[in-house]
Amino acid sequence: MTAAPTTALLPQLLRLPHALGLATSAFLMGFGLSVAAPFMALFGVNEVHLTPLQLGIFLTSNAVCSVLISTRLARWSDRRPDRKPIMLLAFASAAVAYALLSVVRSFPLLLLVGGVFIGTGAAAFPQLFAFARAQVMGGQKAGAPTDLPERAMTVLRSVFSLSWVVGPGLGAFLLARWGFTVMFLVTAACFALGLLPLLRMPAAVPRPTSALPVAARETAKPDSAAPVPAAPASRRSPVKWVALAFVLYGMSMSMGMTMFPLFITRVLHGTEGQAGFLVGLCALLEIPVMLALAMSRRLPSKAVLIRGALMLFALHFALIYFSGGMPLLVASQFLRAAVVAVMAGLGMAYFQDLMPGRFGAATTLFANTSNVGGMLAGVVSGACAQAFGYQAVYLLCAALTFGAWTVMQWLARTGR
Repeated sequence: MTAAPTTALLPQLLRLPHALGLATSAFLMGFGLSVAAPFMALFGVNEVHLTPLQLGIFLTSNAVCSVLISTRLARWSDRRPDRKPIMLLAFASAAVAYALLSVVRSFPLLLLVGGVFIGTGAAAFPQLFAFARAQVMGGQKAGAPTDLPERAMTVLRSVFSLSWVVGPGLGAFLLARWGFTVMFLVTAACFALGLLPLLRMPAAVPRPTSALPVAARETAKPDSAAPVPAAPASRRSPVKWVALAFVLYGMSMSMGMTMFPLFITRVLHGTEGQAGFLVGLCALLEIPVMLALAMSRRLPSKAVLIRGALMLFALHFALIYFSGGMPLLVASQFLRAAVVAVMAGLGMAYFQDLMPGRFGAATTLFANTSNVGGMLAGVVSGACAQAFGYQAVYLLCAALTFGAWTVMQWLARTGR
């Protein structure tokens, strides 16, 4: 794999087809999520007056539907010459979902909105990144580095993280000033605006491989090509085990994020603004780490970096568990930023490496590990919080993360 010097890589990334439009859509999608997602637990408990167990059921239902719907949409999109209509459907569904959440206060209706619209909207993230990768490969010029699509996805993921710098703080401000109704309407508007640049883009159909540099031809096969022959069982098994590790990671991530505002406000007696500040601080710290990963020419393997990130994440949860105030919570966000930069920035590429030629399926599988983790996390975190308190959730998160590290370490030792 040839790597471009850092000074030459940035101009190449900026000249990619529709780079500004894709970055705008990714930013607006992330910004909308960052305004509302950190406060979904507060919405359920304080506004709809759900019990911790009901909150867990709501979050689990959302995750189950997200997995089922986004997986089905991924299969359809990989079989179509153009995944754009499915991507637009996902963005539109997310906009409708948050518009409805601004007025719905009935638990059964919340389950319906979450299952149908949030579930379909969950496909927006993997579909946008699969669409962007196809756009990059379709516009890749002769002489471009063969790892340009992978680096472009990492940079685009850093744009998504950038949106989380101010989003949680704005969400806390909107919540304090106007309540959940306005907060959800802002999120709905972000998804609607994020859809507009995508409407003007052509179908993402990569150029024929004969038009690309020889070294890049193997990585330029369109998703809609003939199915890739099944690999032997020994080659398939790592995907399953890696997916298990990422599910455990996603479960701990979802549990920790969902309970974070409640932990700060009800255990440490802090404010919603402090919760928004800490989430935004983490997002701000993620960006330089992600860019460093995208621009660095010499890095350990993705598997090594992922194992190291999982160990740091276990330490992150331990710091939260033992924290009695802001100092340790701030320190924990430095660790979390490094972890998210590795797992989100390189995790997607890692799955795509394991499933060559199936970018839609690989990206959706990567996203669905978070959805499955959230599905399991909803009921487990709700039951744990109700039985042992919100602080105990972070001890469980540390244990789950250590389990994910154990799986990855076992894969490394067995050579799978």
